[in-house]
Amino acid sequence: MKANTGRRSFLATCGLTAAARPLAAFGQAVDNAKQASSPSALRITELKCGYVRGSLFVKVHTNQGIWGCGEGVDAIGGTYNLVQSLGQRIRGQNPLNVHRIFEQVRKGGVFGGAQAGVFVAVLAAVETALWDLAGKALNVPVY
Repeated sequence: MKANTGRRSFLATCGLTAAARPLAAFGQAVDNAKQASSPSALRITELKCGYVRGSLFVKVHTNQGIWGCGEGVDAIGGTYNLVQSLGQRIRGQNPLNVHRIFEQVRKGGVFGGAQAGVFVAVLAAVETALWDLAGKALNVPVY
């Protein structure tokens, strides 16, 4: 029998290999997920914050006891009310949808001063906390 060493067989092999890599990584992330409770049942219950020496620290809590921390630098002491306002907006949502929550909060604050430095610092802290939480929920190391 003649071996397939043509251009088409080479491209087909490369295409299958490239397509399998992302799927293998997705399967690994699903395998690493905690099985005690479904990640789809994960919900944000509250946001807590603290202001320490020019930095804002935000902690996002969930109904499954998983929490994430984030820091926003160059924030001012009056950011507590803004964090609580954002907490009201995202409470009850799945924290694994980080991009969706980020865009919802960003777009929702456009006419309320979302371009201001305080809003950006708080939004960055909340986003960092959500990524930290997602890494813990899926048991994926965050660097």
